[in-house]
Amino acid sequence: MKKSKLILILILLVLVALYLVLRSRDSGRNRVPLMNIQADLVDHIEIWDSVNKVELILEDGIWKVTDPVIWPADTLMVKEFFRDVVNGIYNNTAVSMDLSAANIYNLDDSQALHIRLKAAGKEEHLMLGNIGNAWDYFRRENDNQIFQTQSGIVQRFAPQIVNWRSPLILQYWEDELAQIKVSHTKNTYTLRRDNGRWYYKDAKHDFEVYFQNFALTKIVSILQNFISHSFLSGDDPEFRNFFKDPYCTVWITDIENKTRKLTFAKFLDERYILLVDDDYSVLYQVEFDTVFRFTRNPEIFMRQSII
Repeated sequence: MKKSKLILILILLVLVALYLVLRSRDSGRNRVPLMNIQADLVDHIEIWDSVNKVELILEDGIWKVTDPVIWPADTLMVKEFFRDVVNGIYNNTAVSMDLSAANIYNLDDSQALHIRLKAAGKEEHLMLGNIGNAWDYFRRENDNQIFQTQSGIVQRFAPQIVNWRSPLILQYWEDELAQIKVSHTKNTYTLRRDNGRWYYKDAKHDFEVYFQNFALTKIVSILQNFISHSFLSGDDPEFRNFFKDPYCTVWITDIENKTRKLTFAKFLDERYILLVDDDYSVLYQVEFDTVFRFTRNPEIFMRQSII
């Protein structure tokens, strides 16, 4: 290769590199916060579309959904929402300055996903839409300018309560448990924990449960992460009627002598409704396997093997 051509190629490479660096710097200067609000002061979040709505409030340092009852929010969803929305960024070069384009980008009132934040008396209201791209488009309420986000928000943070509500009903680690009392249609028994050992007792049996007994392990494991993604309203008389003759009732007492009551009623073929502490404001749908863990025969608790 001739020396002159080599020099020209080197010059071209330098110019391309310089262009990329300058474009990168320019792009960085155009990236600005998605929300004009102080993130650590946000205490109220509303997300809605034409069909659904989710409202979250910050109460005693914990994010909670408000409907149908106040309940802890899913911490992972809240964390990701703050990362991608509250602390999100976008390129402030508008893709359109004409409000008539709102329909094209699904940003008119009926098509958009609405997000409104409140913080120390200040509000921020965004309307977001997606037209099949990886990133969304948005505009601020009462603003004609349309911009593109730097992440997907519309699908990720849809206002469906099942996505925002924490599925955790209760949680006990084994060393927090003192006693588990169970009453079901075929038996009533007690599992008592004393100095790290478990003991089983009912009307006919009284014995120590072997370490890592299968039946006991299944009960302890579910209590460590007792969840349900299906919530029902106890205001419905039909649901309340199921608990007139419950299938199984469980009383869990911890080492501080505090007791929680779980009442299971048969709902569908292999599904059950759970009532916690006789509070009908919200019911939980659980599967057969959950109830079956508490209704095993005494002989299962006698086995040494974990198989």
